[in-house]
Amino acid sequence: MQTPSLLRRIGVFGALTGVALAAGLAAGSPAQAATTLKVATVICNEETDEIGDDSPYFLVFAASTTNPGATAFGKWGPGGWDDEIASGDSYSPNASIASGVSSSSWRLISLMVEEDYDNDLTAGEIAWIGNNMYNQYQVSFWKPTSTMISEMRATLRNTTALYLSNDDMVATASSTIGSYASYIGDGGNYQVRYTLP
Repeated sequence: MQTPSLLRRIGVFGALTGVALAAGLAAGSPAQAATTLKVATVICNEETDEIGDDSPYFLVFAASTTNPGATAFGKWGPGGWDDEIASGDSYSPNASIASGVSSSSWRLISLMVEEDYDNDLTAGEIAWIGNNMYNQYQVSFWKPTSTMISEMRATLRNTTALYLSNDDMVATASSTIGSYASYIGDGGNYQVRYTLP
């Protein structure tokens, strides 16, 4: 039997390659199937202050609100979006970002990053960020919701910052599946909706 830590690592690598693999633990009854979180809609209200069009990518930590061991983590973009996103653009990529999400009631903590030159994050670093988020969730889960969200956003931002050399963090967001996450920072203003199939 594979451990939750190994499954999370597999899920991270699967998200990088566009392959949906099992990650995290499914909350609830065994009959409740895990599924893949998707990047459904990306709206660029205002591109960032960086030179040229934007190359956004997103890191998303999804977590059960009832089971601290049920989490998933993934990265999506920029891929073909490299230097392609400008103010007023709207896209519906329906792209997989994290597998192993079992309920639309899960909470999302995410980070938008603007790529410069090339992607700063290796697959191993993304796996490490995901593991660090999981570990922090074991501590923050038991705290009041506002405190938990604040700690998780800070952990995602601070951990990712350790590995960025050229890329610029735009903003972190807290959202629920199906609602829009808002990223406002570095001169940019984006709205992104994450959904389940």
